[in-house]
Amino acid sequence: MAKIYAPVAFFSVLSIAQSFLPASVINSKSVLLVILMVFIQILYVLVSVFVTASGIVALGRVVDGKELSVKKVYKSAWKTYWIFLLLSIVLFLAYLFGFVLLIVPGLLFVVWFAFSRFVMIEKGFGVKVSLLKSKYLVKGIYWKILGRLIIIGVFMIVVEIVLSIIPYGIGAVLTSLCGGLFMLPLYLLYKEISE
Repeated sequence: MAKIYAPVAFFSVLSIAQSFLPASVINSKSVLLVILMVFIQILYVLVSVFVTASGIVALGRVVDGKELSVKKVYKSAWKTYWIFLLLSIVLFLAYLFGFVLLIVPGLLFVVWFAFSRFVMIEKGFGVKVSLLKSKYLVKGIYWKILGRLIIIGVFMIVVEIVLSIIPYGIGAVLTSLCGGLFMLPLYLLYKEISE
């Protein structure tokens, strides 16, 4: 499973390498350096979305007892990449908008749409249907799901804190490779409520 998250770990290594650059380079006002940094950030976001989709595909295969081949997982994730990217952008904007308004709409959106990515990858639905299906799944059990999401969030924060203690950036790389571990509780919750 860690192999699937290797591309994101590569960006963690790049980030660590950046911290070792001389101050004259970091503080440079070079247009070329700024363009390079922006390009790397955009590439990181695009790769992260692909790896997230791949992680969901891989979790589905593991939970269903199917063969876990990185090549097959990537191929399957690539088929839904662009629509998954669009869903990720919509979710980001919905969460941002919800939390800018007030905390309550933000929390509503987080719980309603928590399973939309799983729905899209597993069922092959579009953005709107995935969001609506996710909202339907939590209907009548909102508080139960919110409580579990809080517990999952605390678990993720504790693991990240523990890993961040490991020096020389190794903890950051390990955190990147643990993407499946972070997604597993949410995926199992999705499977539980969707059956």
